[in-house]
Amino acid sequence: MSTMHDVARRAGVSPKTVSRVVNGESGVSERTRRKVDAAIAELNFRPNTVARNLRTGRSGLVGLALPHLSQPFYAELAEAIMREAERHELTVLIELTGGDAEAELELVRDHGPHVGGLLMYPVGLSDTQARLVAQIVPTVFMTERSYDAPVDRVAMANREGVRALVNHVVSLGYTRIAALGAGDAGRPDQAAAHLRLEGYQDGLRDAGLPYLPELVREVYTADWNRRAGAAGTQRLIDAGIRFDAVVAFSDALALGALHAVQEAGLRVPAEVAVAGFDDIDDARYSHPSLTSVAPGTAQIAREALALLNDRMNGTATVGEGRLIVADFDLAIRESTLGGIA
Repeated sequence: MSTMHDVARRAGVSPKTVSRVVNGESGVSERTRRKVDAAIAELNFRPNTVARNLRTGRSGLVGLALPHLSQPFYAELAEAIMREAERHELTVLIELTGGDAEAELELVRDHGPHVGGLLMYPVGLSDTQARLVAQIVPTVFMTERSYDAPVDRVAMANREGVRALVNHVVSLGYTRIAALGAGDAGRPDQAAAHLRLEGYQDGLRDAGLPYLPELVREVYTADWNRRAGAAGTQRLIDAGIRFDAVVAFSDALALGALHAVQEAGLRVPAEVAVAGFDDIDDARYSHPSLTSVAPGTAQIAREALALLNDRMNGTATVGEGRLIVADFDLAIRESTLGGIA
């Protein structure tokens, strides 16, 4: 299938000029327009009508593929994307994959030809599968995991965010900090957990504190939900391992940890500080309110749609993937504020 870049090379003009001709815009000489029309005919180029809709403000359809919506972060990301898409008068079709590679690929094969572009939070896709996805439909991944494929990505500052969070906790006097939610570093689908664990280790090194394996191993979990957060923290308490802070790799985990700590009769933050990552809406209304890394969800949505727009209208470089890392901030709240007693 020919692209706008192919037409531009054949006609000896820029992709922007081809775009102007395709959309009937002014500012193109008749001679240039004829050259572009001839190249379009020779290459049998078919403009993406949904991409044209995006540029001209008419309605269009894009896909949004997420592992699930049970984790609050994914639900809030979906809402942010839909708000941003509405600004472009786009319709978003949400599909759930369960984080399974075959389900992710099947979704692309089934729906790719019917949408103008795809935003995906991939979990199981291999490098080969990622390359195939990019060939089927203009795609942008929202993921921490890097791919050997020409796919644009928007990612969170996972390592940097957790490092800043640990620095904050240490500055308040906490020294035995549990890391809740570490994943298997050897599994590609655990990229976020691996990066956040590295950020945790970075923060300890910054403070000159030792890495204590029991404060990671005892609360290990690959499930980032409230139940897993409560269970992991309870294991730490039952084992009699001393800790004075919990840095959880998601807010859902942190809310579970907060429950377990308070059920054990420990005061937050006077005896144990608790902090999370994602800055979901629930973090503001927990008791006490939860300190969290705000990963720039609105920016992720904005940048992902901007990259997808480039892919859909053919102005992005073919064969190259771009990476944008969103800004982050610390939302400091009651669960750490005040420091250790």
